[in-house]
Amino acid sequence: MNQKVFPLKKRMLGFTVSMTLALIFAGCNAGTEGGAADGNASPEEESAKMMKITQVTNWFAQPEHGGQYTALAKGYYKEEGIDMTIEPGGPQVSSMQIVASGKAQFGMGQADEVLTARDSGIPIVAIAAVFQKSPQAMLFHADADIADFEDLNGRNVYTAPGSGYWDFIKKKYSLNEVKDLAYTGQFVNFIEDKNAVTQSYITSEPFTLKQQGVETRYLLTYDAGFQPYSNVLFTTEDFLKEYPDVVKGYLAASVKGWNYYKDNYEEMNEVLKEKNPDLTLEGMKYGAEQEMQLIFTEETDVNGMGSMTEERWTKLQNDMYDLGLLKNKEDITGAFTTEYLPAAK
Repeated sequence: MNQKVFPLKKRMLGFTVSMTLALIFAGCNAGTEGGAADGNASPEEESAKMMKITQVTNWFAQPEHGGQYTALAKGYYKEEGIDMTIEPGGPQVSSMQIVASGKAQFGMGQADEVLTARDSGIPIVAIAAVFQKSPQAMLFHADADIADFEDLNGRNVYTAPGSGYWDFIKKKYSLNEVKDLAYTGQFVNFIEDKNAVTQSYITSEPFTLKQQGVETRYLLTYDAGFQPYSNVLFTTEDFLKEYPDVVKGYLAASVKGWNYYKDNYEEMNEVLKEKNPDLTLEGMKYGAEQEMQLIFTEETDVNGMGSMTEERWTKLQNDMYDLGLLKNKEDITGAFTTEYLPAAK
């Protein structure tokens, strides 16, 4: 099955991170020794003070990870003294678990996942947000009589169970007559039902369905008011304290990679295709073009790429708490930091 067409786990993230929290707890005591320099490194590597680091993404290589792979391909991580390995996510991969266990030093996930993990005592800290606006959307047929979220009432809606954004939308817009159906990653039923609605990413499914002759429109869930940062880069509290300069270097290289990818995505998509042969250059071009409006915004124009605000994190925490998705409200400043991002120009 094409990884880009039906990325099931990626689309089913929501708040299902709680399913793996028990495993993460077991790994939290493993420490962060994985970040230490390799004792078997050559004298040349030691003299260059290169540090072996692993980051794990939230899915197979694709344009949503373009800046990270660009930083690797262009040598930006090496310039910061980092010997970088990027491990792709996938259906059975939890970046949260891997980072918490110390098997990787940096991971990628969603802001709501960070808060869910921390609510259960997992010491994860968000250090940058790749997407200022989530690409998550409610997708429907182009000729459907839908102009706003209240128009979703009375329809069959395919979402992953436990999706926080959908709980938020149903509550806010009093969608009492929708029929909730489980999203499976397959679109046959959606295609056949002209009145149906399905969760999607605007960087992928609209293009994929158009290739099958199905025209669609969508409502971005961000516009409903549920606004978690997406593709958040994170590490552990311990690694942050022990290796602050590595964190700074990692973010400087990542931001540089994204700024390069912004203007040269067609060049770098060739690299992504090598990492993930199931991708097509046409599909990647579409995805890259769509995501730029979500990554580079007025906020990043002022504060720089990857920036985050206490206001956004506080609102997300309040929304999740009101929906019963968090048991506690911690000091939100412990969940994220922008201290290690390069200064905006």
